[in-house]
Amino acid sequence: MKSHKIYSIHAVKLPARASRRAVRTHLNADTLLALVRKDFQTIPDTRADNAKISLDDALMSALAMFQLKDPSLLAFDKRRRGEPENLHTV
Repeated sequence: MKSHKIYSIHAVKLPARASRRAVRTHLNADTLLALVRKDFQTIPDTRADNAKISLDDALMSALAMFQLKDPSLLAFDKRRRGEPENLHTV
């Protein structure tokens, strides 16, 4: 049986908001990204000692690129196969 992680919304620090609108603190992009970053920080970094970018920053960047470009890994793979020259210019 798969175990599910339970997150406490009180453990996540959110950026200050300028507006006075009601925000559901447990269901918004800031909270979800903070939770993802927190999980990324638990992944052991087995790269060389001279890595200049932290692993969690690299993973957050990869997540941002993936989320902005394709809705799924399958869509990314199909696009990659159709446009191989674009990956060489990145």
